[in-house]
Amino acid sequence: MGLSIEVGFLADLIANDPDGAEFAFADYERMDEALEAKGLARLSEPTDCDIWSADLMGYTGLHALREVAGYVWKGRDIPRDVLLDGSQTEFSDALVKEFFEHLTGKGNFTLIGKAFRQIFKAKEKPKLPPFIHLCVHSDCDGFYVPVAFETPIVPKRVSAESEHLWPLGSVMRLEAEVNQLSRHLEIPADLRHDDEQLCALIEAPDRTSVSPLWEVQPIATHACLVLREACERSLATGAAIHFC
Repeated sequence: MGLSIEVGFLADLIANDPDGAEFAFADYERMDEALEAKGLARLSEPTDCDIWSADLMGYTGLHALREVAGYVWKGRDIPRDVLLDGSQTEFSDALVKEFFEHLTGKGNFTLIGKAFRQIFKAKEKPKLPPFIHLCVHSDCDGFYVPVAFETPIVPKRVSAESEHLWPLGSVMRLEAEVNQLSRHLEIPADLRHDDEQLCALIEAPDRTSVSPLWEVQPIATHACLVLREACERSLATGAAIHFC
């Protein structure tokens, strides 16, 4: 069982599964309601467009890329002596924890900071961490929509029928995050996710000291490229990115 990424989900259903499209229209309406509640524009999901899809390496590739994001957030060097294969989640888990502490206002502060907060009755929050659209999202379902917003969206009321939609991510923010990680992984601008050399490296990574990091961490690189290409297609067509 793996994770597929599709752009043009609604158009695909209309063309190939009309009954399924009826359920999808309800999901898009729920996303529109959540966007409107934040003062954002409704979606303009195309019903007829080019359909793009790609498979990740199960869920491991996505988790490997999230761990790279955690390393970057912590200011740590991306490792060369360990292949990130999705089983390591120490830094990505810490990043997600920091995000939820930002939402709740919890966190660790200096004694001086605590004293000032008591004096002025201030409620200071931990700083919003980076890479939250990548890391604070379902790894098996949900959408990224081509609408710009800073924080992933979860409505105040979530029904059992709609819980698979949340958190809702922004394609623009995801693109910025994966482009930043592309630079840290030293990924060439023209490299694609189905590159033969990259596929070979996934089976036998190159860990020499002079190798660019994308060759050292090919699993995370593959996930980064799939998401980078998905963002490109989404912004070109106006269709959301769907995890399925």
